[in-house]
Amino acid sequence: MTQETTHADTHGAAGSGNGAGLYLIFTVTAAFVAAAAAGLSLVLAIAPWAMFMGWIAYFTRRPSAAEGLRTYICLAIGLCLGAISTLMVALLAPMLATLALPAVVLITGSVVIATRGLPLLNNLLGYFIGLVTFFAAHLEPALSTLAELAGATGLGSVAGWGAHTIESRARRVIQV
Repeated sequence: MTQETTHADTHGAAGSGNGAGLYLIFTVTAAFVAAAAAGLSLVLAIAPWAMFMGWIAYFTRRPSAAEGLRTYICLAIGLCLGAISTLMVALLAPMLATLALPAVVLITGSVVIATRGLPLLNNLLGYFIGLVTFFAAHLEPALSTLAELAGATGLGSVAGWGAHTIESRARRVIQV
């Protein structure tokens, strides 16, 4: 299986042809886990949209705890790169004016794209999801911001893992 394989490809678009009932049960289960994670986000006062960025990142590779952890690390590094990039733009803007942003994007993009050669932390989508999450939050580049976004995306990654684990275990029990 390639890294581009998605969760849907792994189990088939309609539950591997094992009936609409199982497909519906797995769909409702995943939706319930997503709803619980969204509710927990609100209780913890973290942005539900950021939690879903972690969920999305989890499914950028073949779902597993190990891949999920590696992807989350890539996402967290992406968050840090977003904060550093924001600081770099502010630092370079007086000298480069409107060229500061393209210069920083060139540097940051080069760093992220170079990670494709790493043996374990080579999930480009994870890094870019981290960058996008940081920029979309429109927050100041501070440790508290990174902690908040890392917590939100971490919750999403755990929720994605939970939904996948529930489905996998249910499939083993019913031997689908």
